[in-house]
Amino acid sequence: MMNYLTSKSRSILFSALVAVISAPQARAGNSTLEDEMFGGAQQGTTQLQPAAAKPTQPKKEEKSVQPTQEEQPAQLESRMLTPTALEQKSPETLTLGGRLELQTLLTKGKANSIGDAPLSQSTSAELYLDSRPSDDLRGFAKGAISQRKSAQAEANGAAPTSALNIDIYEMWVKWGGQRSVFTTVGKQKLKWGAASFWNPTDFLAVQPKDPFATYDVRPGTNLLKLHMPFEKSGNNLYALVNFENASKANSPTLASRAELNYGFGDFSGEVTGTVAGGKDQPLRFGLDLSTGLGPVDLVVESAWTRKSKQEFYRRSTNSLGNLAFVVDDRSSKAIAQIVTGIRYDLKYSDSDTANLSLEYFWNDAGYSDVALEAYSFVNGQSPRLYLANRYVAANITLIAPGNFNDSTVLFAGLCNLTDKSWLARASLGNKISTRSSVEFALAKAGGLGEFTGGIPNSVANDVKAAVNLPEPVRSVLDRVSGVQQDWTLSATARIDL
Repeated sequence: MMNYLTSKSRSILFSALVAVISAPQARAGNSTLEDEMFGGAQQGTTQLQPAAAKPTQPKKEEKSVQPTQEEQPAQLESRMLTPTALEQKSPETLTLGGRLELQTLLTKGKANSIGDAPLSQSTSAELYLDSRPSDDLRGFAKGAISQRKSAQAEANGAAPTSALNIDIYEMWVKWGGQRSVFTTVGKQKLKWGAASFWNPTDFLAVQPKDPFATYDVRPGTNLLKLHMPFEKSGNNLYALVNFENASKANSPTLASRAELNYGFGDFSGEVTGTVAGGKDQPLRFGLDLSTGLGPVDLVVESAWTRKSKQEFYRRSTNSLGNLAFVVDDRSSKAIAQIVTGIRYDLKYSDSDTANLSLEYFWNDAGYSDVALEAYSFVNGQSPRLYLANRYVAANITLIAPGNFNDSTVLFAGLCNLTDKSWLARASLGNKISTRSSVEFALAKAGGLGEFTGGIPNSVANDVKAAVNLPEPVRSVLDRVSGVQQDWTLSATARIDL
């Protein structure tokens, strides 16, 4: 399995990137069925596709949004080797492409004026190589070179810092076998879960997704994946071995997944079951349901975890009556996480539709106590968006509204119902040309807690009152207490190579 880039591999990636930028942009004239099945050559799309909501259907042919490589329908894979697919196959055996991105970010806190707000700049160059040496074999690699100037260091009077990062997102090989089971091995992306903002069933992801990200740039996972599609029914079965954090031959995580379509009269949809576990690993069960109920779509995503590796805490008092935070052993209990959501397409003109969605997240791995939420976060046990035990989110997406056929407008809001912090965001994306686009986003944070970027002083003082507080935790609290993000403004330009 692939782990880290050697210096030689980094040189090869950088040289390939230079070749892509300087070389003529050869592209296949028509996408083939095999391209769809195997994921397709990843030409960058300039039509912005917010991660927080996906339209259930395009409003107009010219306004439809094409799925990304990781979102291609898996059931089509079974037809990739049919004579029709082979007859239409492009003569290209190697495709190179990528995307350049430039972003400026301004973050205004409660304590500073707009003129003193820190300003950050980031640049990234993403490259992919897609090789198809034979009809039933495909190799794919995708990585990025990025650099970001730290605005916070300069705001504190220190010299600005800038680091060059080289990341590999994906690197895998896929082959068709006997045309019934498809095998993929290497670093590959999975996106599991029916919900938009939270995906507790995304068991094998290395980190939670950013629901506001236009593109999912999370790194993939080192996997062996077996996929058995059933073309007639559209069902899919998967068996996976996760080598990402395996240190011994008997320590990989094993997982299986079944995606089943159903139809009963006027009701139809998809139900998905997932199980994952391994030696000294948590045992996880997941169940997704997507179905139509009249004019709305209902989404339920649920996960149960036993033998969780997360460390939980509770309040306690010592013999003198002093506050202490102690470990709450929940290894023998099932930790439940359930997302319920509804989606509705509101037609507001003859050719335009607004995609509306609302989600509620009940998170048994989170806290209803603000101090415990903060303590778990600074201890590195709870990631953002999974700190509290209750959240709510809403989203409105307008794709190509009115006569603005090259634009996407997104309004979204999140609220942590434990600490009452919230985040509202509006973004406008516009396609400048076939291969270039710009995006502007404005976000406003409120309340006292998670979405303001820090910990309120009152909560930090409550945590510091604990007699058993480790010094590293106290140090982190000193840095983040009282920090309150107010407004964030970003401007992003993208060019597809």
